[in-house]
Amino acid sequence: MRASSRIEEDQRVLEIIGKSIDSFAGDLEIKSESFEALKQQLSDYHIIIEAMQIANATDMADFKVLGGGVGDEILDGETIFAQMENSLKMKESYLASEEIYRRKMQTEENVLFYIYYCWKAGQYEALANNSQRLYEEWREKTERFDRIVAETNGLFADSEGIRVLIQKGQTEIAGAFRQGVYIFNGDDQWRRQIMNAGMRLAMGYDDRGGDQNGPYTLWQRGLDSDRNYMRELIHSYEEYAEYSDKEIEEFLRKLNSEGCGYVAFANIVVDEYRRKEEEFRQIFGFPLFLENVNGYNYVDYNRLIIDLYCASDNHKEVKVMWREYDIYDENEDISSTNGRGTTPEDRIYRFERYMREHDISVKIENIECKQDEVYQRCKDEEKSGNRVIISTCPVRLEDKEGEPVQTDGGHAMTVTGLTDDGRIEVSSWGEKYYISPEDSDYAAPEKNRAGNAYIRIQSVQF
Repeated sequence: MRASSRIEEDQRVLEIIGKSIDSFAGDLEIKSESFEALKQQLSDYHIIIEAMQIANATDMADFKVLGGGVGDEILDGETIFAQMENSLKMKESYLASEEIYRRKMQTEENVLFYIYYCWKAGQYEALANNSQRLYEEWREKTERFDRIVAETNGLFADSEGIRVLIQKGQTEIAGAFRQGVYIFNGDDQWRRQIMNAGMRLAMGYDDRGGDQNGPYTLWQRGLDSDRNYMRELIHSYEEYAEYSDKEIEEFLRKLNSEGCGYVAFANIVVDEYRRKEEEFRQIFGFPLFLENVNGYNYVDYNRLIIDLYCASDNHKEVKVMWREYDIYDENEDISSTNGRGTTPEDRIYRFERYMREHDISVKIENIECKQDEVYQRCKDEEKSGNRVIISTCPVRLEDKEGEPVQTDGGHAMTVTGLTDDGRIEVSSWGEKYYISPEDSDYAAPEKNRAGNAYIRIQSVQF
């Protein structure tokens, strides 16, 4: 689809701009009051750029839904003509907006505003092209019109909402200059509004996924409000109904020792329900987002991780005669504070079972592929709208610059993106890291000192 290709190109440009800002602002050799003010300005522009990236990603997801919704459907009814007329009107409106931003580009001297206007023009061009395609699709349809309209009626509303906030942020930044100096106002609402909206739409703004050490850290903090809900949640499961506080602490230490697979799936559940918060609350019984004292939203990963761990850990399927049973294996773990982790088969059974108990169908499959095929298979799954859990042994995690950050053990993680240089972006321990499938340990596992190196992936489909 041309619109998606255009958005992907925009994403690459925005990524380059963001990296350039980070590199300049991080120059330790430049020290002055004016440079500190400039860094704050660049930080604000970084918020805008990340919002643009999130809006683009949201549009790409909606284009996929739109393409799948329309597909080969045949529509019927008198209303089809009104929809065709509306598509043409929307196209004209988008083209007019595109022209406005094209004209702004011709006279704009500020490079960042020029980039923004170029981005906006591109978005309206994509929307105009999409309206034309919808017109052509609807013109041929004769059946099931109402169902498709209902499924696609809310598309692009989320991205349009954050674009309104982006424009507000641009205006506020432009108005923050006083006699050539950038005046930072920490009380400006636009930052919180953009960051909260972005958090709802995608993993961003310091949201790097769940951390298996998060629940234990929260318990150790010792606040009654935290401990009360954790205690109540853990006691709600039969296996742990009589746990003392000491046993709960040991239980959370065990989660920290083996919880990477559970966190990987929790990240995927959050990603699935980011734009469906009310549905999430109805299914799981608690909100997806919480708000801190400064008014900023954050994902309640800890509660979801604990719930998933309590419901799933040590559960396995056994067959007696022709019947299948779920059992809790109290002897599975090494000790009360040290667990054995999860195998790919554990994750399939336990996570599918967890979602079934919430009346949600999820299919998890092992993807058999060679080490040099992992990157492409991840890309294929992404294009299909599926999520991926990747597990490696040993762990070879890198930061954005390619420096090693963890180099031992075995680990399961959520794939959160793919880089142009062939690396796989992952969420691990609540941070963003990268894996290079071409690493020698995975390319020649027989030469690894442990003798059992691997890199494996699993597809998760809702």
